[in-house]
Formats: sequence, structure tokens, C-alpha cells
Amino acid sequence: MDFKTPVRKIKPTRRSVSGYFSFRGKEPTPYESTLERDFVMRMDYDRSVERVVSQPARLFYIDANRIERRYTPDYLVYFTDPTRKPLLVEVKEKQELDSDFHKLRYKFSAAFAFAKQNEWTFKIYDERRIRDPILKNLQLLRNFASRKVSNKTAGEIGSALLNIPLPISVQRFIQRFNSERPMPGVRENDIWRLALSHKLELNLSEPLSEGTLIVGVNDGNL
Repeated sequence: MDFKTPVRKIKPTRRSVSGYFSFRGKEPTPYESTLERDFVMRMDYDRSVERVVSQPARLFYIDANRIERRYTPDYLVYFTDPTRKPLLVEVKEKQELDSDFHKLRYKFSAAFAFAKQNEWTFKIYDERRIRDPILKNLQLLRNFASRKVSNKTAGEIGSALLNIPLPISVQRFIQRFNSERPMPGVRENDIWRLALSHKLELNLSEPLSEGTLIVGVNDGNL
């Protein structure tokens, strides 16, 4: 069975925020809540992730009243490493998990069994796994997505970084880079744009600032 296409379409509702996130700028991936949107955003930036499929399979389970129910997990995540098991994901607010787990556990058991049958992993993601400092930084970086760094400038930045020890702070690199070239030089915004497109890798575990560390260069993307 093909688990790379959704089994149902997400429709707009009044109860939650729904829409599409442009995964890698190409594939519109549906979401039914802001938490699901944020999950897809995290997966979009994670380069170990190859693809995210929304609503990948329809499952059936028996609830506490012995009634058969349908259940569609939120996402199936495929990874670039072929030896890594795909990840079946349910995205839920912690408050809902805490208040309704006695009901939800039946569908989750079905998802766990289904994932095991297909040699996948099943996990529940609440806001503690999604809304962390990395997500906040990604949201900030996306503010700079409307403009691009020229290929010439990106290449010069990449070449410079490949010839100096890393990590190096954004501030220190910009000062060093600009001191060796005529004005106008590069700015912080250029670094943020290159990081968003994965041409540079930053330490995103701390709030973005001039002290943020550049930790890697993806010269194949420059």
C-alpha cells in the first residue's frame, strides 16, 4: 500500500486554524491547527527529513464502549537515511492529552500497532516537543525569506567560512569578512537568509543574536 499520499483532505473549520505549509518551498502540506503548522515547520527545516505526508492512513479501533471508530494519524515522516524507520505522528495539545487520554489511548494503541506492523515508529508530539527555542528562531528567520542573497555573495561567504575555524559568531564573521572587502559588505540579514535556505548552519538552540554561532557550511548548496 502507498503511504505517500493523504487518505483524506483537510477542510477549513471554525474551531481551529487550518491551511497549507509550503514544505521546502514546493509541496503544500496541510495542517489543522497552529501546533500542526509548527510541527511541519520544524520538519521542513530538519534536513534529516525527506518528506512529510499528511493524513497518511485510515485506521480502525474499538473504543471503551466496544464501538468501532475510524482514526487518521496526522503525519508520516520519511527520512533521508533509508535505514531510519518512518515516523507516524499524532500532534496534540498537552491540555487535551491530559484531559482526554482515557479516550485517546484506544486510538493511540491502534496507531502503535499499525506502526509496528509496518516497521515504523509511532510518537505523540505536544507543544513541549515542538515549540522550543529552535522553532522561535525559525519563525524569526522566515521574516527574511522574501529576499535572497546573490549567488556571488553567497559563494564568497561560503568560501570565507570554509577557510576559517568554526564555530564563529555572526558578529565576528561579519567584521572579519567586511574588513577584507570594499563596502557594501554583508549584514546579519544575509546570514539569516543563508541559514534559512540551509546554505549555512547556525546554532539555533539559543535566541538569535549577533552572538549566534555559525557552525557549518553546506558548500554544495552555495
